[in-house]
Amino acid sequence: MKIKSALLTLATALTVLSSSAYSKDLKIGLSIDDLRLERWQKDRDIFVKKAESMGAKVFVQSANGDDSAQISQIENMINKDIDVLVIIPHNGEVLSNVIAEAKKEGIKVLAYDRLINNAELDFYVSFDNEKVGELQAKSVVAVKPEGNYFLMGGSPVDNNAKLFRKGQMKVLDPLIKTGKIKVVGDQWVDSWLAEKALQIMENALTANKNNIDAVVASNDATAGGAIQALSAQGLSGKVAISGQDADLAAIKRIVSGSQTMTVYKPITKLADKAAQIAVQLGKNEKVESNAELNNGLKNVPAYLLDPIAVDKSNLDETIIQDGFHTKESIYQ
Repeated sequence: MKIKSALLTLATALTVLSSSAYSKDLKIGLSIDDLRLERWQKDRDIFVKKAESMGAKVFVQSANGDDSAQISQIENMINKDIDVLVIIPHNGEVLSNVIAEAKKEGIKVLAYDRLINNAELDFYVSFDNEKVGELQAKSVVAVKPEGNYFLMGGSPVDNNAKLFRKGQMKVLDPLIKTGKIKVVGDQWVDSWLAEKALQIMENALTANKNNIDAVVASNDATAGGAIQALSAQGLSGKVAISGQDADLAAIKRIVSGSQTMTVYKPITKLADKAAQIAVQLGKNEKVESNAELNNGLKNVPAYLLDPIAVDKSNLDETIIQDGFHTKESIYQ
């Protein structure tokens, strides 16, 4: 009886130990490229709220667009004994070594919205970024089916920028080959900065004697810089121009007619999904994927969401209906 009683006590103790081990707070490190951008502030808030509702603790750091700062911040998170590392990379080419350090410590790594190349990732969550590019080009072509086109790419170190361009060229290449569209310039914008886009557009207008019919800009910040240059030449609203991210300033430009469209990516869906996946990874649970992307080192399981083209005609049933921006903030 004594042996049986001792075994029962031991079994109870082990059950308590194992349940307390599982009930310990899951710790997630969220490393963000640059919180100075409106877009990432939204992602952070939604991600943290969802992860915390699932019992996780989230440590957030912003690299403010600095590669070395992001690497040292990730090293700091590894030292904090986190279970999962979620990274929105500034530069998807320079993080493989620090990710290898995380993997040595048994930390799961999730790339958020931007793929990280040549790194030992566990999972990737984003939107279908080639489709983003296709939507941008299709919308611009619908307004300006022929003429002089200027291509304004995003940050040259952002893998997504290359995927947007790939999608854009699927639409534009056939029209370039038939001569309907002539590409009169093609430049990439460091760090997606509006002020760099402004300079690039000023130079492009000078080089082409203002004879530009359309600008395929890869996001709203670069579109905003380009529109500033177009406005200075009296071309605002006369040149078709794309965007992406549904920034409030861009939605106001769409309403006023100076920007043709933006690509809306329902960030709530993305951030909620990423938080859910991060928690599942941390608990070693099965994670649902609907795609696979090769990052140069391995095929990374991924979950990709659908982006939505937005212009004046469907603002109400997309951006406003989702509560992404209020009607008052757009039309005031």
